Amino acid sequence: MASVKKTQRTYRSPLREEAARRTREAVVDAAGEVFVDEGYAGATIEQIAARAGVSRQTVFGVGGKAQLFASARRRAAEGGSVSANDEGFRRILAIPDAHRLLEEFAAFTAAISQRLGPLQRVLEQAAASDPELTQLLEAAQEELLECARGVLGAAAVAGSLRRGVPSGIAADMLWLQIQPANYRLLVGERGWSHRAFEQWHAAAMIATLLEPGEAG
Repeated sequence: MASVKKTQRTYRSPLREEAARRTREAVVDAAGEVFVDEGYAGATIEQIAARAGVSRQTVFGVGGKAQLFASARRRAAEGGSVSANDEGFRRILAIPDAHRLLEEFAAFTAAISQRLGPLQRVLEQAAASDPELTQLLEAAQEELLECARGVLGAAAVAGSLRRGVPSGIAADMLWLQIQPANYRLLVGERGWSHRAFEQWHAAAMIATLLEPGEAG
């Protein structure tokens, strides 16, 4: 008699998966809040667990401190990022007018700085003390530089970049301007409104990067 081979089925529960997703999001959101409030060194797994309303074991199931910080940073960037894979960023690069391209890019990066600024400050302060955070900061800065190069390339096609400024220098200037620290200093410390920062951000990019005829 031929033997019957039983197939083992994997049971999946959509409700359980949804609950796990929500728990993970709660832990990541709580981690981001604790890192901003306490700094990286001062943040503890116990504080994150208490803020999320879960156990220490649940928090560790999501990740250790460095992994939680990276996840919190990715979560803050969900509304848009300067990654080449981001649909909003690609849409901006396709704008055919250099002046409007830079205006849209300024609004886009101002919004990113608003969301990421607090965690970026924690990252900059803690990077020297943790190799994983050092790598994260280096990767973030390289992404900003690649973003600046991409915007300059698109603007060069769409209009006239300022003559006499080498492309590498222009990329460095734009990289400096889109640092989240600028938003933190002007909005957080000097009391500017988000709209005022956005307008300055755009005007400075246009004046720095475009020929005068293209800047107005």
